Amino acid sequence: MLRYLSIISIFATLLLGACSSHVPPELEIAEASITNAYLSGAARMAPDQYQAAQLALDKGRKLSDSGKKTEAQPALLDAIIKSHAAEIEAYRYQLEATEEQLDSAEEYILRLEKQRSIYFEALSNIYDEQKLSEIKISSTGNGYKPSSNYRVRRGENLFAIAARRKVYGDALLWPLIYKANRDQIKDPQQIYPGQVLTIPRDITEEEKEEARVTARESKIFQQSGQSNGKKQ
Repeated sequence: MLRYLSIISIFATLLLGACSSHVPPELEIAEASITNAYLSGAARMAPDQYQAAQLALDKGRKLSDSGKKTEAQPALLDAIIKSHAAEIEAYRYQLEATEEQLDSAEEYILRLEKQRSIYFEALSNIYDEQKLSEIKISSTGNGYKPSSNYRVRRGENLFAIAARRKVYGDALLWPLIYKANRDQIKDPQQIYPGQVLTIPRDITEEEKEEARVTARESKIFQQSGQSNGKKQ
């Protein structure tokens, strides 16, 4: 937010001082935009957009230096727009990386929960039920709760989403997700990054088995190479 406020301030300052400056305000704004994109990591995380912005800036600067200020304006404006696009892409990349780290943390929590279950199962073989109830930590207190929503990431499909442990851990249950999101999914093979899907939770074993039968009969995601749909 502070960065965008500073850009607005630059616009205002340059436009007010345009009459007394020999440098076109568009050139200074374009250079500031390129700098902001670079500081966001766009050169590394959005190289195509950043390079396109740099080329537009170079073109506009050359035209401006040769006295063709009117011809330079479209190139400089293009540089500003592409710089902001590169900056946004860089921040989107960082956000997706952060989400991947959160997924890893969730999987680690699940492993700890499983280990804790094994531990208390072992205790039950040693202590009677009364003593165990005194020391057992409630699994519903701070345990991991699967989310009822899921945001689609780049390259994912319903088969892969259903296979995620925090969703179902069973790829063959993808028809449940498809059925619950028919308002935004017309074709189960066409979902898009950024879509927020509803993940049904109150599902009976009968409904799960029906979904598995549907998945096997449809053969839509047969190329995924999963024989039973279970995520290892």
